[in-house]
Amino acid sequence: MKVLILGIGNPILTDDAVGILVVRELGDVNADVEEASIGGHLLLDLIRGYDKVIIVDAVQDIDKEREPGTIIMLQENDIKGTLHSSSSHDVSFSEAIRLGRTLFPDEMPSEIVAVGIEVNDTQTFSETPTDAVARAVPGAVKTVKDLLENWRQHP
Repeated sequence: MKVLILGIGNPILTDDAVGILVVRELGDVNADVEEASIGGHLLLDLIRGYDKVIIVDAVQDIDKEREPGTIIMLQENDIKGTLHSSSSHDVSFSEAIRLGRTLFPDEMPSEIVAVGIEVNDTQTFSETPTDAVARAVPGAVKTVKDLLENWRQHP
């Protein structure tokens, strides 16, 4: 089984870097590990050809019900949209996946899971996340490793 773990974010926008910070802490895992500062349809080039994909990224609850640093797992069908992508002319993550499944049905992963970390500040220029998000990184690493191990045991 070919697995990709993809950390998404902008490494100079405080908490937005959390996906990248998590994958940098994974160490030696039995999967391909990549970092990306892109979104929308550009993700299709990265995930095509894999059996399963774990995407690690910052999330923001518009209702503000989750505390910063909260780790959530989202199945592909749970991911309804994004607030922004690499461009206002691009498509959301969920739209990109639907497009990929239509255009490249034999090349798309059978399962895509997102590990999201609730963030607080994605606007300030800084290479350091806020304290709550930094404290969540080890838990997110464990979540990713546990998911990967579960997939390996139950493909």
